[in-house]
Amino acid sequence: MEQKTTPTITELEREIDALRRRVAELEIPARRYEALLDGGIVSMMIYDGESRVLEVNRRWEQLWSLSLRDVAGWRLLKDEQVSANGSLPLVERAFWRGEATALPTIRYDPVQADTLQKGVARWVASSLHPVSDAEGNVAEVLQIHVDVGELKQSEDELRIQTAQLEAAIAERTQRLEEQLRVSEDQQRAIAALSTPVLRLWDGILALPLIGHIDAGRAARILDVLLHAIVDTQAEHVILDVTGVPFMDAEGARHLRDTVRASSLLGARCAIAGISPAMARLLIDCDLGFDGVPIVASLQDGLRRLLSSRNGDRTIGAAGAVAAGAQRRDPARRDEPRER
Repeated sequence: MEQKTTPTITELEREIDALRRRVAELEIPARRYEALLDGGIVSMMIYDGESRVLEVNRRWEQLWSLSLRDVAGWRLLKDEQVSANGSLPLVERAFWRGEATALPTIRYDPVQADTLQKGVARWVASSLHPVSDAEGNVAEVLQIHVDVGELKQSEDELRIQTAQLEAAIAERTQRLEEQLRVSEDQQRAIAALSTPVLRLWDGILALPLIGHIDAGRAARILDVLLHAIVDTQAEHVILDVTGVPFMDAEGARHLRDTVRASSLLGARCAIAGISPAMARLLIDCDLGFDGVPIVASLQDGLRRLLSSRNGDRTIGAAGAVAAGAQRRDPARRDEPRER
């Protein structure tokens, strides 16, 4: 038989020193865990391998208004709220595979749990941390809860404020669109007033122009005038430019185009109120209005047209009388006979 040797005092002292160092090394993680468990800030609970609750800390009791005795028959793997939230596969991974897992944020209500039916509902984010034994099997699982109720409330308030802001923006946009429509209607009304076509007499139109004539306004003038000529079957148009303080070459060309377009519809144009400066511009730019009557004012133009009409009627009437007289006295159509 082998004879056992008795350790010497020196050897025993070495072993004791090694054990003391090992205990000192283990004391730091233990104190760290104790500080986390009893710190009163983070909610913690410890499960066995079957998800039965072994231990809870003070913060957990404060958070849920429950005690360890209240959850004696409750199991995390069997909880319906966890399953409905879609977190059950993550919980199974922690308990069955030993993988640390973060769970989605959930509003958990202990009152709805069959084995609890008491406590306070909370919005929490949590994580599972498996603890394996020497053989690698899950012996315990530590769950840490973080109360995110204030954050969730802030999110809800922000969502409500965003919805209110969007509604206010939509309402403001609608008002602006209505104002824009009114403004567009006013612009159209102003444009119509800025190009008024007046019916002075049967077959005679007048178009008083006021202000600067640019390309856009010239197009409106031409459009309004041509429609008025067609609608009234007008034969004469007086373009009154007395209210145009300044006309450049572009404006003069637009005016000439208006005269030409009117003639294509059978209406002759006269221009009234040309200023000396405008006359010089027309000569300098070689934009004379050949064949277009030029009158001093709108009244002069109307008077001339009416006089011309009356003259035509007088000539026509005199000719008719003479023709009738000849028909009544055939002898007058021959030379006087000699007696």
